[in-house]
Amino acid sequence: MTNQKETNNLSQKLQENPPKIIGGYKKQGWAVKTLEKTTNPDFEEEENNLITAKSVLKASDETYYPAFLTLNMANNGQVIGAYLISETEEEFELIPFELALPYTGKEESELLPFTYRTLVQIDGDQSQKNWPDFS
Repeated sequence: MTNQKETNNLSQKLQENPPKIIGGYKKQGWAVKTLEKTTNPDFEEEENNLITAKSVLKASDETYYPAFLTLNMANNGQVIGAYLISETEEEFELIPFELALPYTGKEESELLPFTYRTLVQIDGDQSQKNWPDFS
């Protein structure tokens, strides 16, 4: 979790150097390919019963975005954080969804509400009722 000062600093950094958000794909396979290029595992267990998982977001305009979602496993896999991916010269950077939104080139109504699916099924995640389809 980021605090308000970190959020403000990141927001200012993004305004000064706008990120290139990866996504807006017509086919979900391209989002999966992007996630496969990252060195992160498909999911990681964090502190406080949280899991960060590679995921594909399906925007309301039927386009796809590679993302990392933070799931609260104490609350059956409820999504409590979403991070879009930006590409810098030599690495990927995760940007909180709310801060990345203005740099997607789309209106909020084109993206929200989104559905999602994690790359792998996660034990205890009851929020994804349709896995491997989008929930």
